[in-house]
Amino acid sequence: MHTHELLVTAAVGLLTALAVCTGLVVRFKSPKPRVREESENFYASIDEKRGRLGDLKQPAAVDLSIVVPAYNEEARLPVLLEDIREYVEGRRQRQAAFSFELLVVDDGSRDRTAETALDYARTHGMRELKTVRHVINRGKGGAVTQGVMSALGRAILFCDADGATRFSDIDALLAQTRESARADGAAIAIGSRNNQ
Repeated sequence: MHTHELLVTAAVGLLTALAVCTGLVVRFKSPKPRVREESENFYASIDEKRGRLGDLKQPAAVDLSIVVPAYNEEARLPVLLEDIREYVEGRRQRQAAFSFELLVVDDGSRDRTAETALDYARTHGMRELKTVRHVINRGKGGAVTQGVMSALGRAILFCDADGATRFSDIDALLAQTRESARADGAAIAIGSRNNQ
């Protein structure tokens, strides 16, 4: 073998070893998603103290799933819930068969976030509101993930509990998803309050 061929062979071998080592490090050192606690597979609503959450793999059962990740949002949550209720009532006036579910994912709050949501649901007869409680704080990503993975809607939306955007703005997002949907119906739209 010539010197050039030996160098190329050595370089290829070194790169292969480096790729294998990198793959092993990524595989074994990457954080693993925290397995749900048994209690996190259930929701509370005004009708059920302990209902089993849905699964994204199940056929859609409602038109829209609304996921609200919430951490210590006792004070701000009622404003968003009122905005959602007004939107839903208006939508049902235009489309009587419109159905939805509202999943408030309490991400290990230290305040009365879940109780506040259920109190609102009782006061306004909002049977579609379900609260899910995380045993520990997983962060916003964990709360959104659990809510989306438990959703039963043909369309799934998540919005922050702070009510920084008008909930009725979702009509523009839903219209965009219909326009950009693939042949199988899959689509995604992302809204930003910076573009209002």
